[in-house]
Amino acid sequence: MHHGKWSAAAVLVSAAMALATTAHAAEANARSCIATAKDVRAALDTNKTSPNYEAAMSQRSQGLLACNTGLYDRGLAHYAAALHLLGADARAQAKN
Repeated sequence: MHHGKWSAAAVLVSAAMALATTAHAAEANARSCIATAKDVRAALDTNKTSPNYEAAMSQRSQGLLACNTGLYDRGLAHYAAALHLLGADARAQAKN
């Protein structure tokens, strides 16, 4: 019986660690969405005369919707497309 209690405790600790890791990964993705959304907003503000402005705005809107529903990878892909349309993706890579 004593062995069973230790096994149950080990399972509970493992489950708690898995949940904490998952929550941390989701938080990091949410942070990435927020940071990239700021980059897209800045790129849109500085490229208002771009012929791709409306398409970039559409990508930004789709990215915002995806990030707000927890689809972080999809949201970041839309944000990347917006930056690419504005030519800001090369500048962002040079900054990093």
